Amino acid sequence: MPANVLQEAKAALEGLNSDKILELYADQFVFEDTPAKLLITDRKKLGEYFQQLFSLPEVSFSDIQIYEADSFAAIEWTWSGVKRTTGEAFRVRGASIIELEGSKVRRESIYYDPRPAST
Repeated sequence: MPANVLQEAKAALEGLNSDKILELYADQFVFEDTPAKLLITDRKKLGEYFQQLFSLPEVSFSDIQIYEADSFAAIEWTWSGVKRTTGEAFRVRGASIIELEGSKVRRESIYYDPRPAST
């Protein structure tokens, strides 16, 4: 069962599809962007987070690898794009730790070094 939601998450991330990503979260969820010190529990705010992220110039997610167990998963990914302020390209490797509840994401915490994407 987890494989379906994880594969859907991978496809939505690669396709920069914020609407599809939102569908994958449980009604009660926690999303934590640890480097940015963000904790999101509201679906509208999570949608805004992904829409802002996906609106960066030339943004993409690639090299996505999924490691799964019964109720949790780890996902490695590479985030790249172009900084709005300088026009400089960036590339960041990161990881998501995901807690699953049935076929939905109940909690996701992401970890990455934000310096390459900073202004």
